[in-house]
Amino acid sequence: MSRCAGWFPLLGDLTFSMFARMMLFPRLAALALALFASVAVHAQTTSEAGVFAGGAFNMHSASFTRLGTFPSCCPEFTGGTGIGWYAGGWYGWQLSSSLSLLGRGGLSSEAGRLSDQERSFVADLRDTARVVNALFQHDLDASLLSIGIEPLLAYRLGGSIDLLLGARAGLVLTRSFHQTETLIEPADYGSYLGDDRVWVDTQADIPDASALRLTAVAGMRYVLPVGRGRKSFLAPELTVHVPLTGVASGVSWNVTQVRLGIALGWSFESTVDTIPTPPRIQAPPSPPPVIAYTPPQPSITIEGIDVDGTLIPAPTVRVEQTQVTTLHPMLGHVYFDAGASTLPERYREGILRARQDTLRLQPKEALHAELYVIAERLLRVPSARVLCTGTTAGTADDQGLALARARAEAIRDVLASLGVSRERIDVQTRATPQRMTSASDTADLPMAIAENRRVEITTSTPSILAPLSLGTIDVTVTPMNFRVTSTISSALPITSAVVELRHGNRLLATADHRRPSDRTLDVGLTEGDVAAMTDAPIIATIAVQDSIGQTGEARTTLLVEVSSVSKKRIENLGDTQIERYQLILFDFNDVAVSGANAKLLSLIRSRITPTTQVRIVGVTDVLGSSEYNADLSLRRAREVARQLQVPAARVTGSGEMEPRFDNTLPEGRAYNRTVIVELINTVK
Repeated sequence: MSRCAGWFPLLGDLTFSMFARMMLFPRLAALALALFASVAVHAQTTSEAGVFAGGAFNMHSASFTRLGTFPSCCPEFTGGTGIGWYAGGWYGWQLSSSLSLLGRGGLSSEAGRLSDQERSFVADLRDTARVVNALFQHDLDASLLSIGIEPLLAYRLGGSIDLLLGARAGLVLTRSFHQTETLIEPADYGSYLGDDRVWVDTQADIPDASALRLTAVAGMRYVLPVGRGRKSFLAPELTVHVPLTGVASGVSWNVTQVRLGIALGWSFESTVDTIPTPPRIQAPPSPPPVIAYTPPQPSITIEGIDVDGTLIPAPTVRVEQTQVTTLHPMLGHVYFDAGASTLPERYREGILRARQDTLRLQPKEALHAELYVIAERLLRVPSARVLCTGTTAGTADDQGLALARARAEAIRDVLASLGVSRERIDVQTRATPQRMTSASDTADLPMAIAENRRVEITTSTPSILAPLSLGTIDVTVTPMNFRVTSTISSALPITSAVVELRHGNRLLATADHRRPSDRTLDVGLTEGDVAAMTDAPIIATIAVQDSIGQTGEARTTLLVEVSSVSKKRIENLGDTQIERYQLILFDFNDVAVSGANAKLLSLIRSRITPTTQVRIVGVTDVLGSSEYNADLSLRRAREVARQLQVPAARVTGSGEMEPRFDNTLPEGRAYNRTVIVELINTVK
């Protein structure tokens, strides 16, 4: 991973970026020009001008877990600080004996570092299976530079002290970040992947960064005349910039800036031309009277929908985050398309995702990242070897040892491209797998055949295919479904009635409510909506227009309360921490626990305390009838509970009804033949 090398933008790049973004804000520029032109006409003849510079203390307040699609390496960033600078110039007009208007402009740096530490654990399989406590350091360095205008009012309090009040509008020129995660403890062990202690090292532009930064400004300056004639002066100043807009949309991230600097200025007399009074123009005759219609008057409400369909008036939306550490087993199978030996694209995408951050993979992402993990482990254990066994389904369009060998050699080539020596990768072939997947129902036959087109990766070194430790945050939202209802009172026909449901900058749903029969909208949160939930309110709006162009608007708001992992830790609230273990692979239609699964059960038993709640859930794929699969999953769960010897465990069998992975993929079905063991502990 590369480290952040810093940036030093050239003056030419800054100038080009400034003018490119200025084209996006013509109204802002026109308003500033109109204000200054009006002041120049009506101000007194005394003016001032000068330059200023100084340092800035930047205080970042935040509440987010990830930036856009970049991998998260922290349960939640909550804030940080940084040192910046500012410089520019100004021109001022004397409005009265005690009041001046200062038109300032210049550059400002709002850089800062957001840091957090997270306690978790990593699995240690070097001698005996055990889990060791770990401490991770999370850092995010933000580089923010803007150029802007600052209209300020300077009120003379008495003597030489001015009170400064106003605002700043800045065009953001630089918006980049550098994010790292470093393993601090234990000091003698990294992870399954070896001694690399830096898990995440990402640097890029901040996603959805605000192009315009607005702040309210307040402060003071002390004007000290110097030089002959006392026309020049020095003015030490202290100002505070309070944010009116955030760093980026979709996340809660603001920067408050405290500036301490000095200005060098000059006072001088200016000549103001008198604007003659224009001649009076005869007003045109009054138009004929028109009939006035009352504008449309809409209203809108939001109700929550409970799981049983009950409506909840004006609910508070509660978002609960739970820290989950998953010990994710390695499948060791790679599946191919019929008659093909080319690695499917989903595995190539999984390798690219794993390159960014192996520890923070989601279980569904780890499904296709195994080749990268295996290669990294082989590079760290030089004595280890692997065997790639290619197979076919034995069907008319997928058979032959030549095809089986081509598949095995394709996996060998991928591992070699990731740095593993070809001499450490053995290749063999079989016409069909030793343990084939079969189907009792002819409708399931295509899925069974797809599972037999594969390469099996085996090794005598246990750490190469040992489970992968993944750290995730589970998010639950209550309620998950909403009903938006609108009413419209209008004397004229309605030509437009747009309803929108938003959370922050995210559009959850929109609908056309022109007709009375269409004025109810049911909305269910998607997986992406849940992952992006913050403490911003959920807002429903309706914008209405009638046949003569009259408009009306209405809105209503639902409060959102986020109980994040970091917030619970800061406020010392009780939190739930889950360790999740997945037993795989059960052979097709099998309930026996053996091999690596039996070793994993010993590790699970060592993590159970007297206060630990144990939940055991059996799952199956979709092959076979749903009734048989429900019974098979329960038998698997009971067998695991028997071997764990936990009498108070909650044992259920969900069969094929609650799949953890995509049943349309052969690897997803293989991972769904599993028993999931959850250890639930309450921590402070």
